[in-house]
Amino acid sequence: MNCFVSRLYYPRFCRFCRDFFDRYTQSSWRPLLLLAALFSSQLVVAEASVTPKVLIEGGSAALHENIRQYLTLENEGCAAPLWRLQSLLGDARKEMEQAAEALGFYHAAFAARFTQEKNCWQLHIAVTPGEQVKISEVNFTIHGDGADDKDFKELQENSSVKVGEPLNHGSYETLKNRVSTLASSHGYFDGRFEASTVRVNVEKNTAEVELIYDSGKRYRFGEIHITHNILSEGFLRRYLMIKEGDFYNTDTLLELKSSYNESNYFNVATATPNLQHLEDYQVPIDVVLEERKRHAYSVGFGVASDTGPRILLGYEDRYVNDSGHSITADFNTSKVKTGFELAYSIPLERPAYEHLKLLNGYEKEETDTSYSNKRTVGASYTYYQKHSWLHTYGLNFENESSRVGDGAFDKSHLIIPSVTFLRTKIDGSPYPLKGWTITGTLSGSPKTFGSDVSFLQIYGRAKYIIGLPVGRVLLRTEIGATQVNDFDLLPASKRYFAGGDTSIRGYAYQSLGPVDATGKVIGGNNLLVSSVEYDFLFRPKWALATFYDIGNAADNFDAKLKSSAGVGIRWISPVGPVRLDYAQPLNSDKGWQIRFTMGPDL
Repeated sequence: MNCFVSRLYYPRFCRFCRDFFDRYTQSSWRPLLLLAALFSSQLVVAEASVTPKVLIEGGSAALHENIRQYLTLENEGCAAPLWRLQSLLGDARKEMEQAAEALGFYHAAFAARFTQEKNCWQLHIAVTPGEQVKISEVNFTIHGDGADDKDFKELQENSSVKVGEPLNHGSYETLKNRVSTLASSHGYFDGRFEASTVRVNVEKNTAEVELIYDSGKRYRFGEIHITHNILSEGFLRRYLMIKEGDFYNTDTLLELKSSYNESNYFNVATATPNLQHLEDYQVPIDVVLEERKRHAYSVGFGVASDTGPRILLGYEDRYVNDSGHSITADFNTSKVKTGFELAYSIPLERPAYEHLKLLNGYEKEETDTSYSNKRTVGASYTYYQKHSWLHTYGLNFENESSRVGDGAFDKSHLIIPSVTFLRTKIDGSPYPLKGWTITGTLSGSPKTFGSDVSFLQIYGRAKYIIGLPVGRVLLRTEIGATQVNDFDLLPASKRYFAGGDTSIRGYAYQSLGPVDATGKVIGGNNLLVSSVEYDFLFRPKWALATFYDIGNAADNFDAKLKSSAGVGIRWISPVGPVRLDYAQPLNSDKGWQIRFTMGPDL
């Protein structure tokens, strides 16, 4: 315990303090001392929480906010004497006038007075804004190459600084900044303002705005330098969507940077203009690529009520050669399904958007209703156009040994061409409030190609998220149809089943569909499943949900639909929601089903 006294009495007084403190903290006074200390601390906190207040009446909320932004008087603490506050009031009036004029109120009047409340001062301001200045004339002109630039023309047409509008100096400055930013991003590096003035006629309450910008000549892309340690120069230049002589555009450089970063070859990619070496109205571009490690290994664990615990192992060779070829090997196993796939990917002419994949895979699935053991060798061509559909064209050779219900094992040899279209739009957050995904696949296996059975199959799946003022709605639909001459020859992996975590949650995995004479589910030609779900956040990363599922697998669409309803809870993890659901079948005497899944919503 420290005692702040003179040096003469310091040692003796501190000993007295220590003795007093030790004596009474060991006595019955101790609770009272602690209570007094607590009370004192509360008074200190309460005193510290008192702050000056500025109360404004009259005028708009925007004017109030602008006055607060301009006032520096609030920097004075509660201890400031009244004479000092009164002396600063003159400066405060000038600040209030500036704040009002910034919004076009050149005739504003202010009445201000100080009061004292709760040991701190308050400033009361009464505002009479007067008539707002209106813009009477606007001369917004672009000279140079920018005069023909569509983005400059759009900026001129959609400017908020227009004749008849109230004068707002902030809007005017924003417009100037947008002109400068647009010029820089489009390569007008010599651009300058020839005039930028606002002339206010206070008597007439009008303003004339003049904004004249000379963009000069537009620069073009110059030589493109690529700094890298892996892959060939020729391959890396296939990513370029620009060439020397094209008009400069920052957005194109950002797209190029994103293409390199998304390629899986590089940790960091930059694409920047070299503004220190402008020559002949060309700007050189420096691309710097920092490679990722060539080999990558992964181990993952998951769990779902359909499959139980799941183990995932992965290996990746990101660049087998300097042409960007890559190898991936993935293995997963659970009590229901085991799979392995080895794939070799070859980037094509536009490596950011198209590639060829050769694959060799194995998959085994065993449920209460079916068994499938399948080996696949195939190839696929994938094409993607940014902000559009992902196209995948495939050709697979499949050998499958399968059984459904109590039937015997059948072996099939199929050659299956297919085409798949996929598109997803989402806001990118772990808990999206809007977005959708659609996928559709058309596949078949004609006997004329050497297959054991001919069939044609179409499958589609769609999910949609709708944000509400409180919570969101998730809609899901899954539909499939098969045309086959002899259904008994169709292997288990090509039949439709319903029920499970991502189907009708009140029923067990693949427990719904047509049955054989013994009552065993054997799957159907067609599938129709729909779901509607509502959830809302009750804590920052926790949501409650309620849902209704309906559908079935059948040989035709006249079959009786099965439905279930339930409630659930979600934890919004960094990789997407982790879901725990309790689902009640509505067309069965069975009790509640517990469902556990994890992964993104779309």
